[in-house]
Amino acid sequence: MTKTLSTLFAFAVLSATALQARAACIAEIKPEDLVTAGSVQLSINPTNPPQQYVDSDGTLKGLNVELAAEIAKRICTPVILVRMDFPGMIPAVKSGRLDGMNTGMFWNEERSRILFMVPYGTQGMSIVVAPKGEAAIKSAADLAGTAVGVENNSFQQKWMNEYNAAQVAKGAKPITIRSFNTATDVTGALLAGQVDSALLIDSVARVLVEKGRAREAVTGLGENRMSMAFRNKAVADAVVRAFNSMQQDGTYKALFDKFGLRGLPDGQMVAIVGPGPQ
Repeated sequence: MTKTLSTLFAFAVLSATALQARAACIAEIKPEDLVTAGSVQLSINPTNPPQQYVDSDGTLKGLNVELAAEIAKRICTPVILVRMDFPGMIPAVKSGRLDGMNTGMFWNEERSRILFMVPYGTQGMSIVVAPKGEAAIKSAADLAGTAVGVENNSFQQKWMNEYNAAQVAKGAKPITIRSFNTATDVTGALLAGQVDSALLIDSVARVLVEKGRAREAVTGLGENRMSMAFRNKAVADAVVRAFNSMQQDGTYKALFDKFGLRGLPDGQMVAIVGPGPQ
């Protein structure tokens, strides 16, 4: 099975039996609101455990996979998860090749003007170093003069670029920022000695540390909301209603607890945040 951007790998997360349970629908989507009538097609990059990953049998697993299954059941429309690397996702949605993104993307104002952003959880970032490395990094300031790996076109990359510019303006040595297509590639570069450290989302960093593949140096940086994103407001609205239903019946909290991840602050309901495409 290919792992390229053009992969046809897709994962249908709604059974025919569930499709028949129309009476339980929270919202239904009109065929004209979808790229392909009859299914919601969302991109996913399964390189960020425990949000989304592939097990030893090649099966997609993780929080975002199970959330997609619940959303599909509640909107009575199959959700197809299409595997691709992160840099190609926003262009694919904007051009109408996909309905949206289900990859835990961080919310920011720029993205909220390109797509309909639906924040549904909370995440931060961590700096990790090789497990037996000699990098003496105890704070972000210690990154000055070193090489840091980040995922291309990611919030991590944007945050690191802005942090570096601010530190250089204060007289610090510049950070060499090296970008890679996936978090897996970033980790590989770290272990190969191509970078001194890596800036990863907290949950990915935690898994690496637990497996002994990295050592956590700094955590809790740039806390933000992880989001799904959609090209069509009607689809985004339906997903929001599905999330609100999950929040009300306890499914939302149960799934976040299952994967050790953080949802939105108590009492905050999932909603579209930002103006959407202009």
